[in-house]
Amino acid sequence: MSLSTELKALAQRKRAQQASRIPSEWRLASIPSFTNSNDIIHTCGILSPQEISITAITDAQVLRDKMVSKELSSLDVTTAFCKRAAVAQQLIGCCTEMFFERALERARQLDERLERTGKPAGPLHGIPVSIKDSFEIEGLDTTIGWLGLIDKPANTNAAGVDILLSLGAVLYVKSNIPQSLMMSDSYNHVFGQSVNALNPNLISGGSSGGEAALVGSHSSVLGIGTDIGGSIRIPANLQGVYGLMPSVGRVPYESSAKDQEYMVLPVAGPLASSLGSVELLMETLSEERVWDMHPRLLPVPWRKEMASIPQRKVKVGIVMDDGVVKPQPPISRAMRVVEDMLRKGGHEVVEWDPKPHIEGVHLWETAVKADGGRKCRNYCDLIGEPLIEGMVVGTPQDELTVVQRQELGLQKLEYEKAFLQRWRESGVDALIMPVMPWVAYPPKAWVKSKQWLGYTGLWNLLNYTSLAIPVTTVDPIVDKKENDGFLDGSPRNDSDTFNRDQCE
Repeated sequence: MSLSTELKALAQRKRAQQASRIPSEWRLASIPSFTNSNDIIHTCGILSPQEISITAITDAQVLRDKMVSKELSSLDVTTAFCKRAAVAQQLIGCCTEMFFERALERARQLDERLERTGKPAGPLHGIPVSIKDSFEIEGLDTTIGWLGLIDKPANTNAAGVDILLSLGAVLYVKSNIPQSLMMSDSYNHVFGQSVNALNPNLISGGSSGGEAALVGSHSSVLGIGTDIGGSIRIPANLQGVYGLMPSVGRVPYESSAKDQEYMVLPVAGPLASSLGSVELLMETLSEERVWDMHPRLLPVPWRKEMASIPQRKVKVGIVMDDGVVKPQPPISRAMRVVEDMLRKGGHEVVEWDPKPHIEGVHLWETAVKADGGRKCRNYCDLIGEPLIEGMVVGTPQDELTVVQRQELGLQKLEYEKAFLQRWRESGVDALIMPVMPWVAYPPKAWVKSKQWLGYTGLWNLLNYTSLAIPVTTVDPIVDKKENDGFLDGSPRNDSDTFNRDQCE
């Protein structure tokens, strides 16, 4: 369903307001054709050589240390990332709210404080942190992709925002998302399409797609996304960056506490170009005892020994194909690369049977659709906005009664018990599998798709920590669609058919 003239005008007004937040000297004269947004960012002349050098630093801890030692100022660093994000927004549509003046003022304050006291403002001193649109920041809209939430600025900061600021971070942009936050693409009627930082003809993923695009374009050294079924890991994988879905209670996020609204709790987590940046955030949250700042955060210390390179050989379970949707050849090759590296390192790699996963994925889907789409219909009704097709959103037929929710909760618990027992009996230290069975799709391909989120959604159901790790890139010569028996036999189901059709 198309938008009415009035709704189109509302969206255009919001986008014009958004564009006005970019200073004139940071604007591109025209939008050129490009393959990789970083190429334009480096050659457009808007960033100075020093700013390009600053934004090339991918480890947030290295950047922080340079600011604490006064080799760089917070103002220099914040300016560099603001400018880069402004250019990236014009190229790939990765941002929603941009508040550069506020960020630059905070950077000045941090520099003045460091000069006056000789002490950093916190373990994240001066680090520019981008954050998903779903986090409320005082004075800014949190539309989460809904036209009916335009011009409704937040009265207060979300707890996660206040905690980041208390640790010394500088916030400067909020990132683009899909309407409803329930799609592996990031498109909405308010801000339009976010595309891939490495190829504008492909999606950035979702629902933390804008966040991953910011990190992929090196316009953010550390981003905060959210995940209920793959929303951090899928876009991280599409942009070749790290994306961590922690367990509930580790990273502050208000929706993680809404256990009467969500049967599978969403979580917040970091996206970054380096594993060191991911670890910096997670270690900082534990060492600074953020559980004293929010009642739903767990008092669990950062266990460095578990994040360090193991001093013993490990046992790793591996899933090459979950039996529902066969991974495309580049994904299969990446999995073989990982398996070979593990075996060459002397580690034990064992095949993990994914058949029991299917039951868990169906429980996950039933749980995330349990409200029957009521919440999304309420947002649509605010202003008569149509729901975008392709969302993982329930219909009235999916809505569960209180008794049915209780029964599903018991089924979920029994599944968790059985899975934990299986894990313990197997003796595996970790499980490795594809983030998703596909490489990338063109924008809006999800509209006509039959989504299968079985590679990611299961871990949300189980509340198991999951990390997307970049491995390799597509090789058009090596990765023929005929490889790995990809086209052997008939498609298994509609999702498998769609995945085949997208592989070119």
